[in-house]
Amino acid sequence: MEATIEWKTKEEGGRLKPPHGEGVPPYATMVRFMEPNDPWPPESAWSLVVEKKAELDPHHWVANIRFLVENAPKERLKPGQRFELYEGNRCVASGVIS
Repeated sequence: MEATIEWKTKEEGGRLKPPHGEGVPPYATMVRFMEPNDPWPPESAWSLVVEKKAELDPHHWVANIRFLVENAPKERLKPGQRFELYEGNRCVASGVIS
């Protein structure tokens, strides 16, 4: 799937700079899907792999995304789905699936 991702700046509570987003190992971190009935923190967490496809500017990317593991809930990856990326308890980015 493809998504547009906006990385939070350090001043916004995000990262000093976005991850490299290319190469091996790929960037993977915990995802939170922005749905009203989803508990937070979740009972089980999933890791999303983010691979930069194009850089619109240093904090805005178009990226390919996928779950890190095969048995993840792939039905959650659908066009229009909004999500946040977390490193520990810190939200570092938000995105929407194309």
